[in-house]
Amino acid sequence: MTSAVAHSKTKQDGALRTLFSWSHDRIFTGFVFDGANLSRHFVVELVVDGRPLRSVHATDYVNMLAGDNIGDGCYGFCFSLDASTLSDADCVEARIANTGVRVGEPIAIRAAADCKSVAGPSSGVQWLGGVRFSGWISDGPDSLIDIEVDGEGIDRVRASGWCHVGDGDNARAVRSFSLHLPMRFADGAVHRLAAVDAAGAHLQGSPLPFIAFKDNLSRTQVESFSAHGDNVRARIFDRLVPMSIPFSAYDEWRMNLPEIATVAHPLKAAVIAVGPGDMDDTLPSLNSQTHQDWLALSLPDGQEEGLDAERVHEFLCTEAADAEAVVFVPSGAILVSSAVMRMADVLKRQPETVAVYGDLEVAGQDGSVWPMALPAFDYERMIEQGYCARVFALRRATAERALAARPFNLYRLFNSLFDEGMANATRIAHLPGALAILPQTDLGAASHALAAASQAHLQCREVEARVEAGQGVTFPVARVGRSAPRGSVSIVIPTRDKHVLLEACLDSLQPALRRRKCEIIILDNGSREADTLRYLESVDNVVAKVLRLEGDFNFARLNNAAARMAKGDFLCLLNNDVQALDEHWLEEMLGRLSEPDTGAVGALLLWPSGVVQHGGVVLGPNFAATHAFNDRMQGDAGYGDLLTVARECSAVTAACLLTRRRDYLDVGGMDEFRFPVNFNDVDYCLKLRAAGKRIVFTPHAALLHLESASRGADTRVDRKARFDRELRNLRAKWADALIDDAFYSPMLSLDPVPFSALAWPLRDMGPRVLRRPAPVHVPPGF
Repeated sequence: MTSAVAHSKTKQDGALRTLFSWSHDRIFTGFVFDGANLSRHFVVELVVDGRPLRSVHATDYVNMLAGDNIGDGCYGFCFSLDASTLSDADCVEARIANTGVRVGEPIAIRAAADCKSVAGPSSGVQWLGGVRFSGWISDGPDSLIDIEVDGEGIDRVRASGWCHVGDGDNARAVRSFSLHLPMRFADGAVHRLAAVDAAGAHLQGSPLPFIAFKDNLSRTQVESFSAHGDNVRARIFDRLVPMSIPFSAYDEWRMNLPEIATVAHPLKAAVIAVGPGDMDDTLPSLNSQTHQDWLALSLPDGQEEGLDAERVHEFLCTEAADAEAVVFVPSGAILVSSAVMRMADVLKRQPETVAVYGDLEVAGQDGSVWPMALPAFDYERMIEQGYCARVFALRRATAERALAARPFNLYRLFNSLFDEGMANATRIAHLPGALAILPQTDLGAASHALAAASQAHLQCREVEARVEAGQGVTFPVARVGRSAPRGSVSIVIPTRDKHVLLEACLDSLQPALRRRKCEIIILDNGSREADTLRYLESVDNVVAKVLRLEGDFNFARLNNAAARMAKGDFLCLLNNDVQALDEHWLEEMLGRLSEPDTGAVGALLLWPSGVVQHGGVVLGPNFAATHAFNDRMQGDAGYGDLLTVARECSAVTAACLLTRRRDYLDVGGMDEFRFPVNFNDVDYCLKLRAAGKRIVFTPHAALLHLESASRGADTRVDRKARFDRELRNLRAKWADALIDDAFYSPMLSLDPVPFSALAWPLRDMGPRVLRRPAPVHVPPGF
């Protein structure tokens, strides 16, 4: 809640204290609490000209109440009205739902429109762990926030990013900021951070107490944590409250990389430099390699990423006849001194490995260097981005077989390892930590080169697909459109009341359904509203089949029931608050599922504000699972261009998930008992991965998601116990997967915003290969 408002009304009725404020053009806020019973939390409904519009749970943090030691301070609420509703309104009021009791006093909109008071901005600040904080403020892109710690002025930050706040119709995009405090505050002592806007008002949540340890608690040498049991607790603390440092501190970060352990006699290497880059940039870095047993061949006259396979083969048969590892780099790349040694070392130590690639660095226009942290091998990202075909090494026998097919560029050389199937996917190693600074690249030419290579590879595999060059920001982009497989689709939509959401969802699906006939199954979970019951009756056996299931909301149970009765070969799990944005989303997702080893496909979901709601799921943050790219707007390329290309990830959200019905049933569907509401989609995807299936996220299928508009947030007080239990179940069953997400680099932080900062201290930087996640079979009752 803000400390300054344009128009507010307070009220006290016995022990009940309330406030209702109009603090922004379209924003109404307030609080309500019972002074005699601070454990109570109320549902508040917004009423415009006598007509109830919507309701929310009053559990927002209110700084003023917390400062007065009133409970936990979480008694606030916020509504956002669209401009057209507000312009026609005479009176807006808030009431406690189902009682008619007013919250504050009604606000006469037309009378208050002449008020010249300056409204304080809606805002918030939160601790992300360690010395990292983020916040938001809806006062425009030039908003400045002063940061103080223990009364000392530390920084002034500008809210220049974006984030999403609010639920359903209250949702909006606002300006956000992120900052890391100086490391001197990671001293193990309790500090307080204050975030103050230009008007001198604290942002919601400020001041914030925090505690941080420079090298994480488990690495801090304090006597009280010397016992084994205390070290276990310290490691748990580090997982829940991780440290991180900003990308801008990358130079400091890489200075702390551990010594690379290598074998005494690594393989002799042949280094092949390919492309139009300047070899004068590459040669000094080659000459400074710690591994000196190498020979080099330069092919600088080719096109972007071009390759003279015959010349390379001739070189391997003559000057480099005794080379056991073949290293490929783009001409103009500047190799780190240990690059050749590290790649040769992996091939020496791991005889089953056929190829190894490493992380990269990109140079800014001012000469600064930025890290590009990559995942373990990702087939989908390989054919759409070629990310692993930049700096890599092949075992000699592997290189000779690949070159025999006359690949015309490095992308085709690398993807030829999969011309005969996916067996090599677990035989490719990823080395965390940069191997080279990439040269400047003509991304347009590189995208066409990649598209040609991916098209040739898919033709070799006899996969019917069309590949087109795209436009990347950091990497080349090739969009792969596979032909959708034959088979019918069952779209499964759970719902309860609020028929307007369901109607909008069904209407938005019609363009896609004209392209492919689908069965729609609506799971009605105890609707009671008369309008909803009439609507369900009108669509039953006309637009969809309505299946009525009573009982408490159990998302897993509802989907399992639909899967058992569905007639389709494919199941599309869809929330009732999701709306399609075009007619191609289903065909795009089906095309990804045409690969027999793909188990589930997820879509790019956007909030109505335009902020990304789901860009794939990352495991690990908060020792749990979180959606990626909630800090990015629609159209943003994302870190490493990850919002422009399809890629694999550990899980996707079931708000829009496509899977084979056979696969769904084979792994037992969703777990109705351990994950009735939360994490059932994560658990399902991990079960598929454990069975050898891939999980693919595609940004080429984009839909709108109101997220929890129909049910409300699962962090509500009345639902928190259930959420915590399901989170404990996830941690117990999939702990190893949460600790090491194959598709999320150990270089990257585990705070709540993935792909936005560096991990500190370093996690395991050893070679990584794809492995199936292994669940822990937790006995009943634990």
